Amino acid sequence: MFIPPAHVHFFTTVTSEELGHHHLLRLYTFNVNGTSYDQHVHQYQGISGIKYGHYHAFYGLTGPPIALANGSHIHLLQGLLDQNLYNTSRRGALVKSAQMEGLIKQLHQHAYQGYSSPGFGYEPW
Repeated sequence: MFIPPAHVHFFTTVTSEELGHHHLLRLYTFNVNGTSYDQHVHQYQGISGIKYGHYHAFYGLTGPPIALANGSHIHLLQGLLDQNLYNTSRRGALVKSAQMEGLIKQLHQHAYQGYSSPGFGYEPW
């Protein structure tokens, strides 16, 4: 039985603007065995960059692979960040951000959408 090699993808984007600001997202997907044609998906999760004294958690599943001409593939990632409910000090980073940029306490969400990098980190056969 053929088992395709495991791999990951990198993803970075800027969220939608809400309350006059946006956040940077950067993540690696979870490792999955798959090819450009087998409809596999990857889980992902993370927290946004800090802006105006707060951040957001996010998680989801990528879309299925989108085959590229060179035989590799990418994935679509899209969704909504969680509301900014549970911010902690993050080693003083939230306080520093609030001092430098101001503070936004209103509960809100941001949308995001974009495509991953091609897969990499393939396990050797």
